[in-house]
Amino acid sequence: PQDVDPLVQSMLGPNVIPPPLISFDGPSNIAGVSPPDPVGDVGPNHYLAMSNLYTAMYLKDGTLVWGPFPNNTIWSGFGGSCETSNSGDPIVVHDQMADRWMLTQFALAGSPEFICIALSTGPDPTGTYYRYAINTCSRLPDYPKFGVWPDAYYISSRDFQGSFVGIGAYAMNRAQMLVGDPNPDIISFLIPPGSQPYNVGDGLLPSDMDGFMPPPAGSPNYFMGSMDDGGQYGAPIDALTLWEFDADFANPPNSSLTLVDTIPVAPFDSQFPCSPTSRSCIPQPDTSNKVDILSYRQRPMWRLAYRNFGSHEALVTNQSVEAAPNMAGVRWYEIRDPGGTPTIYQQGTYAPGVGDGIHRWMGSIAMDGAGNMALGYSASDATATYPSVWYTGRLASDPLGTMPQGEGSIING
Repeated sequence: PQDVDPLVQSMLGPNVIPPPLISFDGPSNIAGVSPPDPVGDVGPNHYLAMSNLYTAMYLKDGTLVWGPFPNNTIWSGFGGSCETSNSGDPIVVHDQMADRWMLTQFALAGSPEFICIALSTGPDPTGTYYRYAINTCSRLPDYPKFGVWPDAYYISSRDFQGSFVGIGAYAMNRAQMLVGDPNPDIISFLIPPGSQPYNVGDGLLPSDMDGFMPPPAGSPNYFMGSMDDGGQYGAPIDALTLWEFDADFANPPNSSLTLVDTIPVAPFDSQFPCSPTSRSCIPQPDTSNKVDILSYRQRPMWRLAYRNFGSHEALVTNQSVEAAPNMAGVRWYEIRDPGGTPTIYQQGTYAPGVGDGIHRWMGSIAMDGAGNMALGYSASDATATYPSVWYTGRLASDPLGTMPQGEGSIING
């Protein structure tokens, strides 16, 4: 790799991590779309799964209660391209503060383009929804990501008008949407790549709140990006970029989206050697077809999970990297004091593949109320490990920068 990663965890810890309490199959890739973009979220009683281009709703014991159905079914009778177009890139998030469900996808039926939003009117995801179509000004809002925050629902997207034109960012008035206001206030920005394209890279993540302690009153929503000094945009250092979205619904022109800090991180290499195409990267058994790593995209992987512990605020996120030559791994971060002096409290690169030859990549990380972490990811190799979903974790008392609790399997390929 261009940068030797000094944080590689090349060995598994003792296998003390607990197995899943319950595991059940979600919907198959009914539409046969590649990539299927599966995504899900969990609430007090339900698990919702979306993909290109279907949705299924389950009780937490695995009982199917609705679906699978085409995603745009949620917008039946709404009119316009949110009803008629089933375009994909879905996201589902649970607003734990209000016990509501938000289901989203984009509608690509020609100019204008829309981000379609459906917000449940109550805790039951099989009930009724308030529906919205967010006009993106004729820009294709690729790769949309969402965050729940006390004042607003925040969105980021990678916007195209023939070519990439920048990062779209939206704040939707949460209080108005929760009561079904048909015209909620929406504040939006477009951040063009400009003369320093590494500042926006290939996408920014909005922060998504976990737990029930809100951020301090008046806190902005945090957006985060990633830059690689060996990447395609000429970044001067390996770093995370921290942005603040201050949405002022009382006086919208007073709103701002500002790059407030560039936080240096330990060296990493995002440029994985892919061949024969730029998305043919991770080997799998019994075929020459390879799986996308997404590391070469200058962006962290969803989510940017926020939690307020009272004594401190923390953000956690991750990205795929080339941990060692031709071996994928997951670089993960915990950032503290985002509203003051943002600091990398801990970071690590989880890559036992250096020892066992199995790639781990495309992770997602979160932290519970005690400060323990779980990291889920894909796993595969060329000979015996078919694409699988595995996980590891750490306790708050474990040595910083490590995932020493061993490895569990959600499903083996």
